[in-house]
Amino acid sequence: MKTSSNLSDTIKIFGMQNLMLEAELARLERSGIDIYHTEKLQKDDVVDTELFEADIIVQARRMADFYVLYYSLENTIRRLIAGRLLEKYGSNWWEDKVPDRVKIGVAEKQERERDTPMSIRSDDPLTYTNFGELIGILNANWSDFSDTIRSQKAMQQVLSQFNFLRNVIAHSGELSEDEITRFKLLLKDWFRIQS
Repeated sequence: MKTSSNLSDTIKIFGMQNLMLEAELARLERSGIDIYHTEKLQKDDVVDTELFEADIIVQARRMADFYVLYYSLENTIRRLIAGRLLEKYGSNWWEDKVPDRVKIGVAEKQERERDTPMSIRSDDPLTYTNFGELIGILNANWSDFSDTIRSQKAMQQVLSQFNFLRNVIAHSGELSEDEITRFKLLLKDWFRIQS
């Protein structure tokens, strides 16, 4: 049986080990290895999350991972497009190679943003595109991407389905189990059709 002195020592050792572990995890993150050991958004930074109903917070945390994946995919595709078209057509690629309907849609989004007190998202018009518009750019320049993506039809199918799932994610909805499965398969499909 442990005495209170032994229990106190055990608690102190446990606390010290946790402090050492926390310091090591922080050191890893400072070195550029993101291990997600702390929440990125502290509740005191914005608002106390305890003001919200617990089930909503649970759903939000569940959906956060899908937002990260969606964000990463969409921006990976934007980089693919920008990199390839800049390499082939130079700095005027947006004006010369993007379909007019995409340029008009982006210009309208940029104008709406300028009319708000919010910060301007970017000077890069490509950041204002959605999956539907990215499909339009890829289609209009298919010969420039056919060596990178194995099938135009497969690209259209995968990105169109992502566009539907995007609406759920971007509008604070919750993916059903079937949609989660579909989301995961679509990610695999996207990487599978890369040449």
